[in-house]
Amino acid sequence: MSKDQTKNRRGGRSGGRSARVAARTNPTPVYLPTLHRSVGPMDLLGPEGVEKIHNAAITILESIGIEFRDPVALAQWKKFGADVHDQRVRIGREMLMDLISTVPTDWAYHGRNPNRSTKVGGRDTVFANAYGAPFVYGLDGVRRPSTLEDARNFFKLAQMSQSMHVPGILPAEPQDVPVPLRHLELVSAALTLTDKPIKGSVLSETAARDTMDMLRIVHGEQFVDENVVVAALLNCNTPLVWDDTMLQSLRVYAAANQPCLLSPFVLAGASTPASPTGGVALLIAESLAGMAYSQIIRRGCPMVLGVAIMGVSMKTGAPMMGSPKPGLMNLLVGQMARFYGVPWRSCTMWSGSKSPDLQAGFDSANSMWPVLLGGCNFVVHSAGFVEGALGVSYSKWIHDSYQLESFHRFFSGLQEENIDAILEDISNIGPGGHFLGTDHTRENPMVMNPLQNNDSFEQWEIEGSANADEVGRKAAKEMIENYVQPPMPSDQTGSLSEFVAKRTAEYQSKSDA
Repeated sequence: MSKDQTKNRRGGRSGGRSARVAARTNPTPVYLPTLHRSVGPMDLLGPEGVEKIHNAAITILESIGIEFRDPVALAQWKKFGADVHDQRVRIGREMLMDLISTVPTDWAYHGRNPNRSTKVGGRDTVFANAYGAPFVYGLDGVRRPSTLEDARNFFKLAQMSQSMHVPGILPAEPQDVPVPLRHLELVSAALTLTDKPIKGSVLSETAARDTMDMLRIVHGEQFVDENVVVAALLNCNTPLVWDDTMLQSLRVYAAANQPCLLSPFVLAGASTPASPTGGVALLIAESLAGMAYSQIIRRGCPMVLGVAIMGVSMKTGAPMMGSPKPGLMNLLVGQMARFYGVPWRSCTMWSGSKSPDLQAGFDSANSMWPVLLGGCNFVVHSAGFVEGALGVSYSKWIHDSYQLESFHRFFSGLQEENIDAILEDISNIGPGGHFLGTDHTRENPMVMNPLQNNDSFEQWEIEGSANADEVGRKAAKEMIENYVQPPMPSDQTGSLSEFVAKRTAEYQSKSDA
């Protein structure tokens, strides 16, 4: 044995007790796979109820129509045979069903590390990062405008998280970066700081094209054309408007064979009827219209039926998260998505609270349960949101990410067990004994959330009486400090840097002109 090896075994600088303590306190992440749900889905409607909502959605598109506020889209709809008057497009039943029939039911979602790739559709579910908050509740607990450093930190947290499958693209809106340049900074950060699947910018048509160019640098043109490497979140202006910015981005991603989460933003009782069935019929019509348009651009490109559902306070008009009616609506959307044979997206783990307190906990849990019981395939805003989605909290992000692990284990369902061996344990223990020392107990311990405190009051008090916010912020700091950047080939990092520098210079020269 060499001197170095002996030194390591005896606890020298690169090994020993300190290394073992570090390994225990900062373990390498063991990433959870795509959630394959064994619990649910829950269906509230019988066949007649499904047909009722379907016919209502079709009636909206056939009789009322939906505005496509984009001249290119209007020309394409007219050429395809839809009824187009001014900006209003009316889509016939047969035309709609024919178009959405070619949307894939599921697809593989590739990260630049194949081991981090996931699946979307069917019984498979992925968790995606928060998206677009203009404020952060920082590592010091203070609320302030979000920055590029915050966005980079949340990418790091998403990379280190065992449960976050999709780091996203806009975990916090970087107020310190000019709007035309934000997508360059965010896409390059998402690609270099994580090796998981990412989301794409929809800031503009140019931003969408830049996103695709950067993905082609990393994955290669042919691979991108044949595989899903990005998903873009597009919001419909409910009620019944698709605007030009969203449609321009949709054309870029659909032409590149990449999915979009076509998402009406629902404020039940304000932007949609307060009725669960009526509101769902409206949002289904809006999302299906966008999905049908994508198939005019490229037949067979993957798409996602998306929704963002929340209630409205009748006192203030502010959005409310975690209330019963949006939960019921999510169950209905899931059933309708299965009827159409398409994947669906929703939002969860958000709260109107201003800290990771009791309200934040029950808002988040109450929003997640119906989404997963409804069989959602793409869960957005899975960690960190507070203040009605205007803020993202480092502390709550960490608490939520551990809760995602619990949801993952619950919806993975029961595991196969050797009941004969368990009966033998019961026989051996007999009346009045305990099972703490059995092989089964050692091999199947109760899963613990490391942030939950189950100590005695006295022990909690001795250790500082930390509240949830303090515990979460401390854990976030430690995770960021222990972040390990995934490797990327030098030719890819160089090409990305050159692309960002070139496009930045072009934008700056335009602004100076």
